[in-house]
Amino acid sequence: MRNRISCSAQDLGQLDPAMVQSVVGDQVFKIGNQYFSDQRVNIVEANGTQVVAEVNGTYGVYAQTIKLRGGTLSTKCSCPSTEQPFCRHCVAVLLQQFHVESSVEKTEKSATTPSSPPPSAKEESPADMSPSSDEPSGTVDLNFREATLFIDWIQQAVAHLGKDASLAPVPKALGGVAREWTGIIDRLNQQFLESEEDRTDAQRNLQSAEGMVDSLTKELESVKGESEGAQQTCHRLEKKVKQLEESLTDFTQTSKERDRLVSKVSTMQAELQNKGAELESVSMTLKSLSNAIRNLLPSDPK
Repeated sequence: MRNRISCSAQDLGQLDPAMVQSVVGDQVFKIGNQYFSDQRVNIVEANGTQVVAEVNGTYGVYAQTIKLRGGTLSTKCSCPSTEQPFCRHCVAVLLQQFHVESSVEKTEKSATTPSSPPPSAKEESPADMSPSSDEPSGTVDLNFREATLFIDWIQQAVAHLGKDASLAPVPKALGGVAREWTGIIDRLNQQFLESEEDRTDAQRNLQSAEGMVDSLTKELESVKGESEGAQQTCHRLEKKVKQLEESLTDFTQTSKERDRLVSKVSTMQAELQNKGAELESVSMTLKSLSNAIRNLLPSDPK
């Protein structure tokens, strides 16, 4: 899961627990804080603007990458969680990072704080603390030292520009404008790496999308072939249906012709029966006439 939110902090150590809780909400913060308290967080690599870590979650170990660049806090975790704006594991990492940087800061302060004020022969007036025109050597020496430290740092940092998120450590003695320059260079390097990572992710997503398009194109061609085969089968079935309809029409016509012929035969049969009856009547009449004639004729003498 990868998310981005706007952030006004300049260093990950500035993201205190209250700020994190206000962003993610009480429930997610409570679980992330429990992970932190249970010492489930393992910081792999960290600096002021980036931390790479692993968290032993409920169902396995998940990897996190958190970056703070250009006013944007980007979080990436290998877990399947849908918690927004970032998950409980990133909360635990931010709490661990805040704890580590706070501990380091306290240690440095205790180491640099003197046990007693240094002895002084006399109190210096404000005029004494201001540089004078006739004694510029202190300022010149300081600027020359800063320039030397900056040049040494930039020579070491050049080998890592555009390659590593962490440049060479900035000397603690380096201050003023030169230190600001190192911060600007570091931020520019972080932004370049971020854009390079985004470009790599975009290329990976594009390749994945192209693979999906190819797969879908093949499936579409397969479906198209099946559709063409189905259309051909449909055409054949339509032809058969038409043939059956024509056969049915012929059968209907034949049935009608048969019925007509049957009716005609029945009529002829009735006529023949009538003619037979008439012929039988004529035959009877002829027989009666023959008998009458026979009776009228004289009988033969013996």
